Amino acid sequence: MYGLMLYDFSGTGQSNVAFGNKASIVETRTNNRIRPIHFGVNYHSSPLQFKLVFGSMVPLDRYEMENIAFWLTGHQDYQWLSIDQPDLERVQFKCLITQLTPLTHGWLPYAFEATVVCDCPYAYGFPFEYRYDINGSTDILFRNESSVREYIKPVLTYAPTAGGTLSIVNHNDNDREFKLDGIPASITAVIDNDNGIIQDATTGVNLYDGFNLNFFRFVHGDNNLTITGNGPLIISGRMLYNVAG
Repeated sequence: MYGLMLYDFSGTGQSNVAFGNKASIVETRTNNRIRPIHFGVNYHSSPLQFKLVFGSMVPLDRYEMENIAFWLTGHQDYQWLSIDQPDLERVQFKCLITQLTPLTHGWLPYAFEATVVCDCPYAYGFPFEYRYDINGSTDILFRNESSVREYIKPVLTYAPTAGGTLSIVNHNDNDREFKLDGIPASITAVIDNDNGIIQDATTGVNLYDGFNLNFFRFVHGDNNLTITGNGPLIISGRMLYNVAG
């Protein structure tokens, strides 16, 4: 609507931001020992934060600046930010703009400098949703194309045609099994693996009693799954991409 674009403005431009997997090596070095006693690596989970400079080719009046500020600021929840740039077309940032400063040239406002704070160190891919009609035992291959080593924990939606068990074994995750026993028929079970929530969207029946306490997750790359159950299973979520800011 306002012809806004990203650019450098009077020497003010996008800031250089490190990638999200900042690491601290946990180890101890002792006397008379060349190599350390290594305990592992701690990856910090600080959210991604970067400066965004954008503006118009013509001066903005106060009414336009007011509308732009209303559009971008004052939100209570994280919002999705898409940047129309060829190498960022596949990702979105889930973020809040915590500060918005107008930039002027010759006393006329042309641009803004925004502080963007994301909810995690990474960008998200666009939502995916795959449906599998399960009748007994089914083997499927799911490709996790994220560019991070963290687990992807999707949402499972299962509407059994017959009561019983839903089991998903991930053979690429040391044969880790997600399992729900005693599922009644004619319900819709929704499993939010990222937040650790299992609920029945229809009758409100308690499904935790039959849960084996292993929430479902994808490892990076190939995930060879064996799914056992009866009825449609929908796997939905977003990939994570380490693209910096």
